[in-house]
Amino acid sequence: MNKTKKDIMKMSLQELEKRRRELLNQEANISCSDCSACSRCSDCSGCSNCLGCSDLLNCSDLLSCSGCTNCSDCSDCLCCYNCSDCSDCSDCSACLYCYNCSDCSHCLQSVNLENKKYMICNVQLTKKEYETKLKELSL
Repeated sequence: MNKTKKDIMKMSLQELEKRRRELLNQEANISCSDCSACSRCSDCSGCSNCLGCSDLLNCSDLLSCSGCTNCSDCSDCLCCYNCSDCSDCSDCSACLYCYNCSDCSHCLQSVNLENKKYMICNVQLTKKEYETKLKELSL
């Protein structure tokens, strides 16, 4: 929908803001579907409030992430699944509040880990201990 100079001059401030947002969305998001309030993303589906991400599925509030699914409030993560509040993690699943972890699953508030499971604050637990602690913390 091309607007002429005459059309622009007749638009209210609210109409101009709406048009600006439409243009930003068109230029910023490439091949995304069912996403809302995302910017500079590509090939994402079912996401909201993400910025500078690619290949996401059902994520929210991510920044500079790629290949993640069902994640929220993460930044600079790669190929993570079901993680929340993580940063600089890759190939992790079911991790919460982790930083710089790789190939980890079921970790909470841990940093700089590789190939670990059932860790809380970088302390190794059994699966049962981990699940008990999560219930105790209401997580």
